[in-house]
Amino acid sequence: MDIAANATIEGFDNIRIYADADREKWLLWRQRWQDDRDRAGANIPIRMLAISSGSDKGAFAAGLLNGWSESGNRPDFSLVTGTSTGALIAPFAFLGSKYNPTLRAMYTTISARDIFRKRPVEGVLGGVSLADSAPLGSLIDQYLTTQIVEEIGVEHRNGRRLLVATTNLDAQRGVVWDIGAIATSSDPRKVALIRQILLASASIPGLFPPVLINVQNNGQRLTEMHVDGGTTASMFVVPTALLWSNSGGADVEAPRSIDLIYNGTLQSRYEVVEPRTFTIMERALSTAILAADQQNIAAYGEFAKRHNTRFSVWMIGLDFADDEHSLFDQKFMMSLFDYGYQKGLGNRPITKFSAPDFSPQERSNSRQR
Repeated sequence: MDIAANATIEGFDNIRIYADADREKWLLWRQRWQDDRDRAGANIPIRMLAISSGSDKGAFAAGLLNGWSESGNRPDFSLVTGTSTGALIAPFAFLGSKYNPTLRAMYTTISARDIFRKRPVEGVLGGVSLADSAPLGSLIDQYLTTQIVEEIGVEHRNGRRLLVATTNLDAQRGVVWDIGAIATSSDPRKVALIRQILLASASIPGLFPPVLINVQNNGQRLTEMHVDGGTTASMFVVPTALLWSNSGGADVEAPRSIDLIYNGTLQSRYEVVEPRTFTIMERALSTAILAADQQNIAAYGEFAKRHNTRFSVWMIGLDFADDEHSLFDQKFMMSLFDYGYQKGLGNRPITKFSAPDFSPQERSNSRQR
C-alpha cells in the first residue's frame, strides 16, 4: 500500500526509514549525516555501538557499560542503535558515562510490577495482550526527561546519531527512528513521540499491547501498529541494502569499529524441555531467534572484513547460570548486571574481526565519556 509505505509523522521531517529500505534511501540518509558531521567538524572516524533486544537481559548491557567506563576504555561513539530493551538503554549509552547511575537504577532497582500488570483473562478472551504496559510507560516518562531529549539534540547537532528500531506490524517491516532528528525539532510533541517510540520498541507482542502511532500521507490520516523492534531483527547494525552491497564501500564510509552488545548468548545451551505446549513453543521460538541472530552476526563480520572495520561482540557466556526465573526478577537482573560489569571492567569482548587500531592521532581525538 503506497499510502502506508510513504506515510510520515505530521510536523516532523526525515525522522525514520524502513530497515529494509532500498540502497538509495539509506545513502541519502547517510549523506545527510555526513553533511552534518562536516558542519560540526566531526572529522574523527565513526565508531558504532549497537545494543540488542533481550527483555530483562538488558541488565547485562547496563552492567557492561558501567564496567567498561570504570575500565577507562569505553569510547565516545558516533552512532548508537538500540532495539527493544536496547532501545531503552541506547539514549543513556549515547549520552555517555555520566548516565551510568541511571542505567544501574533502571536494571537493578525494578521488578516485574514496575514493567507490567497482568491481565491474562482479557488476553485469552481476545484482548490485545496478556499484560498492561502502563507501568513501563511511566518508567520511560520518569527517565526520558525533557532535559535528556535536549541533550540528545545537542549531540545530534554535533554530528552524532542515535537510532531506535520498532516493528510496524501493519507493514511487516522494521522501522528505524532517528531519535536525534526528533530531538532537534521545534515541535512541542517531540518528547512524547520519543517516549512513544521507546515504549513501542520494547513492547513484546502478545505480552504488551502494541503502540499506535498516528501518521499521514497527503492529508490522509492513518494509524500504524508498532511493537518490539526485535520482532523483525534482534539488533540493527547495518541496513540490508548496504550489508550485501557489491560496491566495495566506495560510496559509503563504514565505521572504523562496531561494538555489538548482545543481551543473550550466541551459543546453544542444553536444557531438558518439558512436554508442554507453551514450553515447547517458547523453546522453538528462542531456537529460531538464535539461529537467525547467529547468521546475521556472521554477515556483519563479513561486512566488517570487507570494509576493514574492527567488529567486536559482547555477550552473555555459558559461564553465567541462567537459572529458571520469572520475567524481570530483580535478583536475576542484579546478578546479570554484576556479570556484565565484570565483562566491561575486563574489556574483553569476543572479537569477530580485528581491523588495525586507531592511529595515535585518532585516539587523541576520541573523547572518553
